[in-house]
Amino acid sequence: MTRKKIALCGCSDPRRKEEKGKLQELTDLLAGMDLEVVCGECIWGGTAEEKAAELNGFFADPEMDFIFDITGGDMANEVLELLDYETIRGSHAVFVGYSDLTVVLNAILARTGRETINWQIRNLINDDAEEEQAYFRKKILTEALTPEDLQICFVRGSHMRGVIAGGNIRCLLKLAGTPYFPDMTGKILLLESMSGGPARMKTSLVQLRQMGVFDRVSGVLLGTFTQMDREGLKPTVAEMLAELLPEDVPLAVTPYIGHGSNARAIVIGRMADLEA
Repeated sequence: MTRKKIALCGCSDPRRKEEKGKLQELTDLLAGMDLEVVCGECIWGGTAEEKAAELNGFFADPEMDFIFDITGGDMANEVLELLDYETIRGSHAVFVGYSDLTVVLNAILARTGRETINWQIRNLINDDAEEEQAYFRKKILTEALTPEDLQICFVRGSHMRGVIAGGNIRCLLKLAGTPYFPDMTGKILLLESMSGGPARMKTSLVQLRQMGVFDRVSGVLLGTFTQMDREGLKPTVAEMLAELLPEDVPLAVTPYIGHGSNARAIVIGRMADLEA
């Protein structure tokens, strides 16, 4: 098998300098998997122009297979106007990130129609490292991702079909009113969140309803809502959506999409058939 080339980059908030040891641990692990690893300078900070130029360069590399963003936070949307979408459209490389990188995942879908992956490579050295490393080798590097890995359970209905779009609910809504918000017609809307209680979740869901998103999607798939789940807060997001969604829109949940250290990947921009 041809040796794969991957890049580690940063479009969102910079990683802290004291995390350089963890990055070295990650790069050593990846090199041990016989991967060629390139680390971007903007992981530790940079202007919007520098971050976008670095990412554009990775997409322009004809030998690049995957680009993993290892940052998160708030700042990823500042690169969207500076990305070279024509180069991204023609690139072989697949962009992978989660949380704040929801803005890049969905901008690429909106502007190029290309698939990206919602997942965080830092999971390879977190609490469920052994499980995640096996999953990474078997599923992500081979691009063999399937919805069956997500243990999806239906709350309403028994089937939904559509292209997956969305991700972190707070970050997705940063794209509202911009050319980077994907057309949700016929899409399966994916939603998850790390922080926020019922009030924050409710106001975000109401905004999506007021934007007309719920009237256009073919279904909604909920990942984990870390603070809500950890504190047992009520009503749950699924309970809120049962009231906010049109009655004919299916609703399903998975414990494997979100900020958990055992999270699995889902392909943004890919057609999916989800069944009970």
